Amino acid sequence: MIFKSSFFAAAVLSICAVLSGCCTHQEQQKENVSLLIPEKIYAVPGVETNVYFNNVVTVINPDNYVFNVDCSKGRNDLKRWRFTPQKSDAGTYKWSIRVIGMNGVLARAEAELVVLPYDAGAQKEVTMFLVGASQTSAGHYADRLVSLMERPGNPKFKTIGSKGRAGKHEGYGGWHWKSFLTRWGYANSKKMDGMHPERPVGFNSPFLFPDKDGKGVFDLQKYLDKHNNGKAPDVVSFQLGLNNILLANENNIEQVTEKSLESMVELIGKFQQLKPAPEILIFQHIPGANQDAFGANYACKLTSWQYRKNLDIYNRALQKKAKELNIHVVPIYMNIDTENNMKYLKQPVNQDNKQMISRANNGVHPARAGYYQMGDTLYCYVKAVLHNKK
Repeated sequence: MIFKSSFFAAAVLSICAVLSGCCTHQEQQKENVSLLIPEKIYAVPGVETNVYFNNVVTVINPDNYVFNVDCSKGRNDLKRWRFTPQKSDAGTYKWSIRVIGMNGVLARAEAELVVLPYDAGAQKEVTMFLVGASQTSAGHYADRLVSLMERPGNPKFKTIGSKGRAGKHEGYGGWHWKSFLTRWGYANSKKMDGMHPERPVGFNSPFLFPDKDGKGVFDLQKYLDKHNNGKAPDVVSFQLGLNNILLANENNIEQVTEKSLESMVELIGKFQQLKPAPEILIFQHIPGANQDAFGANYACKLTSWQYRKNLDIYNRALQKKAKELNIHVVPIYMNIDTENNMKYLKQPVNQDNKQMISRANNGVHPARAGYYQMGDTLYCYVKAVLHNKK
């Protein structure tokens, strides 16, 4: 009897061990974590720099993981690494991050933290051109950039464009990369190549002008004659591509990304033909808000998780393509708090519970504080371009 009981107990333990091993193996298979970190993280004295952990991995629940940053500067918080350098911090430092799950380290990445001199780019005269979609049209990150450039230790700085307040720009809601190359003659129709086909939008591309037959012809020099005394800008930034990929899915995201980057290369090529050729900066886009926001904007057409997956594929492809083209990528996605700096709206809990609560109500458009974080990142990377330019 003792023998049988012992044998039974051992058999049960053996089966449990096997099952436990299988479960562990399955769990390891599910934990496919891949970091998206730039080679260099640029920072400027007096400006807060963040790496929000949720933004550098594409996982359903980042709270299931530990994020461990190793750097002699800054601090490792619960949901971010943060650092506001002082002038004395100028220099280059090793920066690394590990993602840890129940089964150990799942992903690692290294970067260089480069704290620029506070006066990087001073003594220069710089004209910058900001081109983009609705996040640019909002004007807030452009205004933030101009405000930061007004601080001591900066170049004589000017933005150009037909739109905007302090920061001039060419930003149009819903537009694609290709919109700036082809958009013409939509003034009397609802047709649009962007995200809002139901809106009658009368904007032609600002870079297209009528020929003798009234057809739109791309003429960047004519635009510059009108807005910058015929001179090429020193720096051009592009916040485009998000509308291309927003409604994609697993079946077509690779193809959509490829088509988007083809249009990107074509548009950028037009600017690279200018003499002298400007420095080109491309935004890697921000993660969106939570599902409440995507439900408010897209009903059942798009989930926040699908958008994050689309974004991960696009941002990685963009990073690779930019390296091939020798242009600058700006990791806007890292420095924005998508939990606290997106737009929220007070609403009742439901029709029977009138208690008012805050719900995120805009998927990809930040609140002003979020736009300012975008402007902070752009500022640091523009300063880096000016500092490194010979």
